[in-house]
Amino acid sequence: MAKKVASRRELLERWSGIEEEEEETDDIDPSMRRRLHKRKEEWFADAFSVLISLPKENHIWCGSWDIMGPLLETFYNYFKDDRNDSPLRLLWKRISEEMRHCIQCVSQHHQAQEMYSTEYELCTIGPLLDVLRSLDEERVTQHLREINERLVRQEYDPVCDNAEVVNLMYEV
Repeated sequence: MAKKVASRRELLERWSGIEEEEEETDDIDPSMRRRLHKRKEEWFADAFSVLISLPKENHIWCGSWDIMGPLLETFYNYFKDDRNDSPLRLLWKRISEEMRHCIQCVSQHHQAQEMYSTEYELCTIGPLLDVLRSLDEERVTQHLREINERLVRQEYDPVCDNAEVVNLMYEV
C-alpha cells in the first residue's frame, strides 16, 4: 500500500508539536528523546517528499519557507551524503536553480540562515552554518563562471539573462 503524502498543513502542525516537545524535553529520559528523534526523522522524510514533488512553478523558498526553514537542519549531512539522487541533494539542486531566477528565494534562504544564527548558540549551529556557507559559495561561484562563459562566447542575452545577473549581484 502506498504511503499517503503529507499535506502542508499536516507538516506544519507536526513540526509545531515537535518544537513544543523539544522545549519540554531538556531533562527527559533517553527513550523519550529517541521517540522525539524518530518523529523528527519522519517529519524530515515527509517534508523532503512534499517539497521535491511540488510543481516546478512553485518555488520552494517562496511558497514553502515555513517547511524549508526547519529542513535546513538536515544539510549538516550534505557532504556526508555521496548519492547524487538522495533527497537532500535533489532538494539542494532544485532550490539552487530557483535561486538563480528569484530574489525572493535568495532572500528567504539567507533569512532562514540568519534566524538559525540568532536563535541557536553558535557552538551548536556553527557546523551547519559552515556547510550552508560552503554550499552557497560553491553555488554562487559556479553561477558566476557560467555567466562569464556566456559573456566570453558572446552568448549573453541581456533580455533573457539580466534577471540572473541581478539575483547573483544581490546575493554577492
